[in-house]
Amino acid sequence: MIVFSVSVCVPPLQRADFLRSVGALLEPTRVVPGCVNCRLYLDVEDPDAFTLVEEWVTQAALDRHLISSAFKTLVAAIEMSAEPPAVHFDSVGQRAGIEVIEAARRGQGLL
Repeated sequence: MIVFSVSVCVPPLQRADFLRSVGALLEPTRVVPGCVNCRLYLDVEDPDAFTLVEEWVTQAALDRHLISSAFKTLVAAIEMSAEPPAVHFDSVGQRAGIEVIEAARRGQGLL
């Protein structure tokens, strides 16, 4: 799995435009073949800071997304950032769930 994330700091006067642009992309991105998830997060400590996180099944699916017209709209929204955006592409080899917490707690005799 590939996780694409981008964090931006949007000036207050551009916040509504940013949210409108990116918000309109969320659901259409979620239904693109190969997209596992797409979420926009607001930093609770900085109301001008946002992070978009997309999860893709394969690099090929992500590559198709990166050349789409929707991604061009996202790039325009990213350019609203008052600071250089933090952009990351992370490869995830394995995903686990709550069983990891249970195993750690069981190993310490807490369960």
